[in-house]
Amino acid sequence: MTWSEILVSIAQVAAGGGIVQAIMAFSRRRQLRQLDRQTDSVAVETADKVVLMLRTELDTTKAENADLKQTQADQQRQIQALAEQVSVLRAELAVARTEIARLSGP
Repeated sequence: MTWSEILVSIAQVAAGGGIVQAIMAFSRRRQLRQLDRQTDSVAVETADKVVLMLRTELDTTKAENADLKQTQADQQRQIQALAEQVSVLRAELAVARTEIARLSGP
């Protein structure tokens, strides 16, 4: 019991309240403090769970992002390889047309 609680109880008795009322008031304050602590505890637990959920979601999203970046890089390499193949085939086609034209004669 703190000094302020003792003073409040004494003041209640002096003001005409009975000892029983003072004890009840003290008991109510104590119950309210316990409820406050329980509420704080629940709030902290809930916040911890939310933070854990958000961290899990963030980690999952980071992993998905890394996978998407890897897929994009792979596709860029495939596009580059296909573009090089197209260039080679165009050059071969030009050579083939020239050869056909030469063999067909004037």
